[in-house]
Amino acid sequence: MPQVQATLEYLQKLQLYEHEKPYWCFMPISDGFDPNVDRVDNLEFEEHKNIPIQDLRECKDPIPDVDDCGFQWLDHRSAFDSFTKAEDVAGYREETEALLKTTMDAVYVNCYDSVLRKNIVFKRDKLDLADPLHTEGPARGVHNDITYESGPAVINRFMSDDEKTRFLKPGYRFRIINTWRTLNPVLEDRPLAFCDSRSVDPNDLVATDRIIPGNVGEVYYLTHNPKHKWWVHGHPRFSHRIDPKILPS
Repeated sequence: MPQVQATLEYLQKLQLYEHEKPYWCFMPISDGFDPNVDRVDNLEFEEHKNIPIQDLRECKDPIPDVDDCGFQWLDHRSAFDSFTKAEDVAGYREETEALLKTTMDAVYVNCYDSVLRKNIVFKRDKLDLADPLHTEGPARGVHNDITYESGPAVINRFMSDDEKTRFLKPGYRFRIINTWRTLNPVLEDRPLAFCDSRSVDPNDLVATDRIIPGNVGEVYYLTHNPKHKWWVHGHPRFSHRIDPKILPS
């Protein structure tokens, strides 16, 4: 599978966003508000069909590297193949920290969040983001999880005062890196695609508020650009892991 044609969802270029910032809310049911009924965002997407996507398995030289194109593929078998209790998630986070520390030659790694996803539609009868087994549906739309505004806020939020004293000074650089792995033996439906960061124009990025209980963050959604270069692994397996870099220092 050297190349496939796929349909991707991009954010529309609406005049609305010239005077109203894009946003989406991830909130539980409360008095007078039901996220299953009430609108929780002002996002409007459009489908772009027949977008060529290259298969990572066919890429020989140069092999995608996180510092060049923003992502890389690792062969790594996790010790955790199911998540039925909080200890599984805690162990997986520790494993992730150890892997990234070695792979990225880092002196410090903090896996501050994790998300389990299923390819189904969830009703928001309850929402507890503090539950490590909290499960969400597939993410929608071409996006980047961190912006140049929210990145420093994330670092400040999840580092202790002692860690800030040690690392927030000249000589250290920070990177926020997303890691992804399928829990299926072989993934056939909705694989994760990656856009080469070198093909993205800053004007393609639209800052969007991400509103959750107790915090307002920010992500980028992308508008369509025919210059975007896309990659996918044709048949990702549980033993594969992808590391997309979402914010360099």
